[in-house]
Amino acid sequence: MTEPLRWSGPDETESRPGETGSGTDGSQSRPDETGSGTDEVERLVHELAEARNRLAAAEAQLGQHRRSRFGVAARLIRAAVKDPLRRRSLPRDLGRALLDRSTAAERRPVAGWADELPDFPLPDPIPARPELRVAVLLDPAAELAWQYEWHQVALRPADWRERLRGQPPKLLFAAAGADGVIATGDWDSAPAEPDGHTTAAAPGAALPELLAWCRQRRIPTVLWSTAEGPPPAALIPTARRFDHVLVVDADRITDYQRELGHDRVSWLPFGAQPRLHNPIRRGPGRAYDVAFAGSFRSAGSGPDTPRLDQLLTPALAHGLHIYPEPDRAGDPVAVPARYRHHVQAALPYQRQLAANNAHKAFIVDASSGGSKTWCRRQLFELAAAQTAVISPPSAAVTELFGEDVEIVHDAEEAVQALATITGQDDYRDRLVLRAHRHVYDEHLLGHRVQTVLTAAGLPALPVAEPTISVVVPTNRPRQLDHVLGFVGRQSHPHIQLILVQHGFSTPDAELAARAAAAGVSNLVALTAPATRTLGGCLNLGVDAADGDYLAKMDDDNFYGRHYLRDLVRAFAYTDAAAVGKWAHLVHLEGSKATLLRFGHAEHRYTDLVQGGT
Repeated sequence: MTEPLRWSGPDETESRPGETGSGTDGSQSRPDETGSGTDEVERLVHELAEARNRLAAAEAQLGQHRRSRFGVAARLIRAAVKDPLRRRSLPRDLGRALLDRSTAAERRPVAGWADELPDFPLPDPIPARPELRVAVLLDPAAELAWQYEWHQVALRPADWRERLRGQPPKLLFAAAGADGVIATGDWDSAPAEPDGHTTAAAPGAALPELLAWCRQRRIPTVLWSTAEGPPPAALIPTARRFDHVLVVDADRITDYQRELGHDRVSWLPFGAQPRLHNPIRRGPGRAYDVAFAGSFRSAGSGPDTPRLDQLLTPALAHGLHIYPEPDRAGDPVAVPARYRHHVQAALPYQRQLAANNAHKAFIVDASSGGSKTWCRRQLFELAAAQTAVISPPSAAVTELFGEDVEIVHDAEEAVQALATITGQDDYRDRLVLRAHRHVYDEHLLGHRVQTVLTAAGLPALPVAEPTISVVVPTNRPRQLDHVLGFVGRQSHPHIQLILVQHGFSTPDAELAARAAAAGVSNLVALTAPATRTLGGCLNLGVDAADGDYLAKMDDDNFYGRHYLRDLVRAFAYTDAAAVGKWAHLVHLEGSKATLLRFGHAEHRYTDLVQGGT
């Protein structure tokens, strides 16, 4: 079984944005005549904000009908400015975007229950660092994601001594949010007895005992504060018990140091787990256009409501799915009544992973209150899964992701962004692939492990980049520079080229000079007689290879700069024995046309791959 990957080619789909809707919020009730004047003012302020949002949505709808094709064209031009590969197809893409097809029947997506999400089987928890034994106190989502990085021992208050007896961990790693609750809450302090003490059997006594047990054995303890903003008062008493504290917002390190009275505070942002957050397609693939997973802090009347309305109202025309964020009790947080027909069932984390890959785009409220370092966990996970992200302005998103996240400032920009991302597959594919590569380069939990170990004073245990041996047999001397060129430009850092010259030979000094000029630093040049079969030439190359992975490339194919890096990374998130491309592009020299073949096989397990992959 193989996992094919491809760099997307030009797409034939035209953006056909639907109509925006406003709706009426029936969740607000009028106060009785005895209510206070303050309540009446707050109600009027809220109704005024809603009226402004509906007006903005109506203006955006009008602008959509007048300028939607030109908005798409503007985005195509901006993309071509940034990406030279898009410039060649820009005239054709602009022609399609500007073609007036207003008489054609419009596809009006309707919100349907996303009850057919494909299964998301969890990979076996095989850790990348089996020698690193770590005890953890984490919520279910974090516990699931981190288990693939180390030999994880998940502790519970009732039996933690038994779990650690005989083989103590090298580290205790815990996480808590703004409410100061450790893991799922079962480590919270118990109510005090009249004499001021808690019973030894109470869950609240287990955490101090565990920390004391670690301290006696010189096992470092690390608390990861996942709270946004200033140090929460509820978290500080617990944080003081740990040796080291990590925070998701680097701008708040000084604040934490002041509250805790020490400087053992470091930055640990969220990250993605390749085994869970990846572009593997399951079932029908990306069957839905857009979704929102999160909460309104005050059931639709909080300070985030106007900002979210600018994104959610235009998304109604694209069959918006809203997955309400459950609270700690597992109950979904309420959303405004105007969106009630788009609300899906609250999903446990494993099902949310399936939803991430079933939609083309997610709306994420990634606003960070001015911080340049705090980003929601969901943003890293979606980017890793190659799902497009649409967000209000955020200093942190701009700092960490640049232009690989679609930032919108108002309802009209949201209309245009939604039309482009859901209707222009080529634009979306390039956007999400850049974001995916960025996360896999810098923001995986594998990168975060090094931060945790360094903070705890433990030796770092990086997972080495794999080496790749590339076998290229060729019987065409004129193709040598082409081969050296596409191997030399690969972005993967450790590549060995096994060049099998079939029926000819090139002087060693000349070949070495040409290879060095092309950027190939590790070359093994072999010669095979013309009578040897292609299979014999390949076997000759395989015998000479010493890389961790073996790749076959053809002398007359075109390979992108990230080709090998993308393919070898697929081994990190699939169980495939071989990785290659069945979905691929074909360029016809006669007509100068570039065609996508077997696009349905992208990011899927399949029985076949192309011979040159």
